[in-house]
Amino acid sequence: MQLFVTFLPHILGISGALLILGLGWRRQGLLVLVSLAIYALPFLLLVGLTPNRWLHARPTIALNASANPALTTAVILGFGYDMAGDEMQPGSANQFLLDWVLRHQPQINTLLVQEGVRAALTPAQLRDKQVYRIHRHDPAIYVDTLDAAFCAMRKLEPLKPTTVLLVAHDQQLQRAAWDFERVRSQTCATCTLVIPDLPATPYPVNSVQWQTRSAFVYKLIELLYLRPRDLLRPLPTACKAPSNN
Repeated sequence: MQLFVTFLPHILGISGALLILGLGWRRQGLLVLVSLAIYALPFLLLVGLTPNRWLHARPTIALNASANPALTTAVILGFGYDMAGDEMQPGSANQFLLDWVLRHQPQINTLLVQEGVRAALTPAQLRDKQVYRIHRHDPAIYVDTLDAAFCAMRKLEPLKPTTVLLVAHDQQLQRAAWDFERVRSQTCATCTLVIPDLPATPYPVNSVQWQTRSAFVYKLIELLYLRPRDLLRPLPTACKAPSNN
């Protein structure tokens, strides 16, 4: 199912291109190329305007679910971040995801987060919760979602949680769930992932990561590049940027 869902946009796009090539096989090459370019524009437009619900992960708990006493650990993946001079700011998406977890599952006392989410935590929250960095933040080291999944699950292993709430931007969460499930058996086989029914998550318009600034651009990259990349690449064998805290 993941294979079909991941490559459905590519199947549709290639099918349309082949149809144009088939209809224009007697025409001059330049005319066929122009036809393909004209076809590509509405295709990319449709991909970028894909309804949010089509990208949503299948949840294992409802949005309005009451706090589950057995659920005490959450992994929150970051989605872009802002910079104010040399100081990192969480941006609207990271702040939203953190607030959602604390509001809907306040009993969670252990948080594994990426740096943008950590920047959203107040000093009081840092004191009251056990907060771990999923990996070290280093602008020179690119840590993608599959890498983050490996780092997070390795970090979870000694904590021995039974259930783990996985939270990411609502348009990223399905891919994150696939990635975490891929690495779970090798890194934290006793963990059970809980996928929430997240509402629409904002996009940080001033993010330093340009691909996270708008829904249209992000959906293009998510559907046409990120999902196939994560599915086809091999599993990590080590955390690229391990953190000691």
